[in-house]
This record gives sequence, C-alpha cells and structure tokens, in this order.
Amino acid sequence: MTTTVLPRPCPRPLRAESRHSVAPWAAIAVFLTLAIVMVSKADQWQGSWGTTRISLHSAATLLGGPLVAAIGCWHGGRERRCRTDALRIAAARSPLAQFAVAALPVMLAVVVGYVLAAAGTVAASWPYASAGPSLPPLVLPIMADAVFLAATAAGAMVVGRLVRWRPAAPVLAGLTYAVLALPTYRGTAVRFLIPSVEDGIGEALPAGWQPVAMAGWTGGLAVAAVLAYAARRRWAGLLPLAAAACAAVLLVQAGDRAWRPDPVAARQVCDDSAPRVCVNALDRNLLPQVSRALSGITGRLAGVRNAPVRFEDLRRAPGPDEAQLPQLFRGQSVVRGQLADPERFAWEAAAELTARGDACEAAQFDRMDSAVRDWLVSNGLSDRRRASWARLAREQGDEQAVARSEAGARALRRLASMGEERRRAWLSRYFASRGSCDAREVPRL
Repeated sequence: MTTTVLPRPCPRPLRAESRHSVAPWAAIAVFLTLAIVMVSKADQWQGSWGTTRISLHSAATLLGGPLVAAIGCWHGGRERRCRTDALRIAAARSPLAQFAVAALPVMLAVVVGYVLAAAGTVAASWPYASAGPSLPPLVLPIMADAVFLAATAAGAMVVGRLVRWRPAAPVLAGLTYAVLALPTYRGTAVRFLIPSVEDGIGEALPAGWQPVAMAGWTGGLAVAAVLAYAARRRWAGLLPLAAAACAAVLLVQAGDRAWRPDPVAARQVCDDSAPRVCVNALDRNLLPQVSRALSGITGRLAGVRNAPVRFEDLRRAPGPDEAQLPQLFRGQSVVRGQLADPERFAWEAAAELTARGDACEAAQFDRMDSAVRDWLVSNGLSDRRRASWARLAREQGDEQAVARSEAGARALRRLASMGEERRRAWLSRYFASRGSCDAREVPRL
C-alpha cells in the first residue's frame, strides 16, 4: 500500500512577519509611549477638542516619529545582523516584494498603536468637551499623522537596509527628533513642510486640504524612497516624488493660510442672569458652573444701574458696558471639565469688574475698588486674602500698608452696613465712574 505524502502548505509570509517580527512590539511601544505622555498631561487637554488635537499631534510627531524611525531602522538591518543577506538576495521574490513583506506588518503595527492611543485620547476628552463642529476636524489630522508614522517606518527601513552600522537606529532617531523639534527653521517657509509644525492654536483649525497635503508630502517621499531602493525600474519612484513635490509646493505657498479660525470661537453663549454671564461657545458646557460661581456677584448687582450688562469671553478687549470673564485655562482654572477653584474664579471676575487700569493706581481708587470687589465676592477666599494682607503688613512693620488695610476694612464695613436702596444708589454712582480716573467722579465711602 502506497502512502501519499501531501505537501505542507506554504506559510503565509505576511502572517509570519506580523507574529514573529518586531511588529507586535512596535505597536505596543508606540501605544504605550503616546498613552503615557497623554495621560501625564490629561488635565491640560481634556475638555477642549482644539487642545486635544494639538497635544495628540505633538506627541505623535515629536515622540512617535523618532521612536518609529528607530524601530524601522533596526528592523531594516535584521538580515544583516542575522547574516541572512545572501539568502534574501537569492530568494525567488523580487526585492520590492521582499521589502513589502518585511515592511507592511511594521507599518501597520505602528499605525494600529497610534490609532489606539488616539481613540483613547478622544474617548477621554469626550465626557468633558462641548460637542459641536470642533470635533470632526480631529479626523483628518489623525489620518495625516498615521500616514506620517507609516512613512517614517518605511523610510527608516530603507536606511536600515543601506547603512551597515549598528548604532544607526538611535542615531536616526536623534536626527529625526532634531528635524522635527529644533527651531532653526521656524522663521522660514520650510517649517510648513515639517510634520510637527502646528501654526494654529487651540482655536484654529487646519484647512480641510492641509492634512491631505501633508499626508501626500510624507507618504510620497517614503514611497519614492522605497521604489528607488527596491524596484527594478527605479524611475517608477518619480511619480510619487512628483506627487510629494506638488504637495510641498501647496503647503509652502499656502503658509499660514493653511489654518483658519474656528467659527465657533467667535461666538458666545450666555445665561439669563443680570448682568449676563457669557462664555465662549467652545466652552459652553462650562456655562452652568461659571454662572453658579458668579451667582453671588450677579445677585448683588441686581438693580444696580451703570453696571456692565455682561461678563464676556471673547479674545478681544471688553466693550464699555462689558466686563472681562477670567480666562478658562485647561489644567489651571479648568481641570477635566470642572472649575478647579470657583471661589478664586469669582474673585478674579470681581477684580476684572472693578479694575481701572494702570493709570488709576491712587490709594483712594484702590480703597473704593477693593471694597466693592470684596463686597461683591464675599466668599472665604476674599476674607482670607484680606486677613493675610493685614497680617503680612503688621509682621513687616509697614505702617503705610497697615493703614491702607485698616482703611480698606472700614470702607468695606461701611458699604456692607448700608441699606439696600442706599447701597444700590451708591453702587450705581460708582459704576458710572468705573472708566474714569477723576477723583471727583468717584463716590466716597
């Protein structure tokens, strides 16, 4: 009886490379690097889509780029370290096919690691950020950064194949970081070709074509390098090189116009108090907290004439009938969608409301303004500040500071002891003089 021996199925090279090469570790390294960095700075970006986008972009390019360059370069020199160069050259597959089999799993792995970190970042910011048109512009920049990381991996593999030097991987990582991070080119048009450059701020958005052009620039360069290295007809690399050149021309010629103001940032949302409390539309989810923090001030200004009609929160100087709301800084005044210190926020709002500017620093103005500020706030922070200033003046033996502190306390007591109608009339005269430095126009206490 004859036994038929069936041939063993040929292993699938892509699956083997994905499981047994550096690819799984590359995905883990990229994910952990970006995740650790984003988590360590979460209080600075959670709650703002613009800041989330910029933080993720900076981490992906400035940290992910050098890391992926080192991984790709190390992986590219694998056959030389294992002394299997001759076996690879004698293989039946073309050099381009061999390169693709070795490179694609690593490229896919770094993209997967980045996308997982990006998805976690978006999910972490979602509960604290205002929904709206600021979220969709995250998608294209994430795609552009994914293309940049994949292109970096492919280009670094070419370097690893060509450079016969063991420290090539860390050196390439350092050079990559230098190109991405050093500011020597910041004042020139070349900066618009650097993937890490972000000329927008949290309130600016890249134009819809900018991430596409950046992906074409970085991806085109990588494809051209791979074809020039591994293709039998090396002139085939001219086509992706031409595409990269076209994208580069577009990026350089557009310059700063590649970013546009977020239309949402030019609007405000307001409550129905008097005076009204308004926050930037980008922070509209914070309006209930801000209104609650300022409820004591707005309640005490009820019925007062000449008081500002609103607290405004636009990136401009307030109008004559407006008061500037303290800025809502992520990581400082706002942490994970919550006001970090409502009492301090209210004190700063009252200070903005009563400020006369540097031109009116006379003691009589300071005494009146401080009395009005502290009466409007009337919270624990205000009391602790007054007590701290008075104690410090006594400890230092500063008789003038002690006298000012005592005069301010007397002014505050007189204002607090007034009847409601009398105090409302006095405050109406006070706010009528708010923009003046003429002592004759400021009512006395």
